[in-house]
Amino acid sequence: MKKGYLLGLVLLVLFQLSANAKSTPRELYLIKIYHCTTQSQLNHIDDYLEKTYLPFLHNNGINKVGVFAPIINDTSVDKRIYIWVPLKNFKQLDALDQVFENMDPFGDDPLIHLDNKDSSLPFTRIESILTKAFKLQPKFEKTSNLVKSPNRIYEYRSYESPTEEMHLRKVNMFNEGQEIEIFKRLNFNAIFYSKALVGARTPNLIYMTSFNDMDDRNAHWKAFTQDSTWKKISTAKEYLKIVNRNETILMTAKAYADF
Repeated sequence: MKKGYLLGLVLLVLFQLSANAKSTPRELYLIKIYHCTTQSQLNHIDDYLEKTYLPFLHNNGINKVGVFAPIINDTSVDKRIYIWVPLKNFKQLDALDQVFENMDPFGDDPLIHLDNKDSSLPFTRIESILTKAFKLQPKFEKTSNLVKSPNRIYEYRSYESPTEEMHLRKVNMFNEGQEIEIFKRLNFNAIFYSKALVGARTPNLIYMTSFNDMDDRNAHWKAFTQDSTWKKISTAKEYLKIVNRNETILMTAKAYADF
């Protein structure tokens, strides 16, 4: 009996290891946010990203990079530019970091020298967030039924939870709770879903959907709130009061980027 039990346990472990080996590796997403106070700073960062940073990423095997600007930048004191960098694994992230680390800080490589000609600061600060893709969408969506257009809206959402347990419940709501399935069925054109591993705001999850224009965005969310599955899970006891801060940022994509 004991031998049979041990054999069964070994087979179970081997089966689980085999299943894990066959599962699709989940991507990492580096989100860099440039915080600026003037339009001049925004223009300077745009020029740097277009001519220096994105070509650097492309040359290092990262072919699809998103650069987005909030539609309220013109009237906002804190003007931002969001850079979204999909990574295969931590090794790729480390390889990028080593390039910067090995640079001569006293040299003139444009990758690390962003100072303006008049010595004014090029930005207020840079915020960096590292996230990991959800298991039900382990890789970002490379195709879309939307046409690239200046009117296209990208919706960046961040859901912070007060505790790790509540955060895991919110992640569960997207996966096992079928929230991702609702987005797919209603054609929200989600680019990625992820949970924050490192950042100023944790525990947290971040995802991005996209729409043809603002009217299209509003119509999709109206359909979402009326969806029977959403009504069921949004009122389920296990998913109540699991988010204490929801940040929604509507953005447009930069023409020089890959989205």
